[in-house]
Amino acid sequence: MKEIVIWPVYIDRERSRREGRQVPEDLGVKNPKLEKIYRTLKKMGYSPEIVRDKCHPRRHWEPSGYIKVKVEEGTSKLQLL
Repeated sequence: MKEIVIWPVYIDRERSRREGRQVPEDLGVKNPKLEKIYRTLKKMGYSPEIVRDKCHPRRHWEPSGYIKVKVEEGTSKLQLL
């Protein structure tokens, strides 16, 4: 198994690709929250872990936290998102 890190900015439709969004804008979520991402991953059968008070490198002044989740080898971050 491998571990994937998910920052909320990865799915934030209000952010540009340059700001860190990784999914297409139409698949993004407006103002994603760690708890909502956590609950969604739990419903999908994963065992996520919230890491709070960390800043995404491109927004180092804005603490947002991230989620660590273990996935099967061969699963990409984009597939998970």
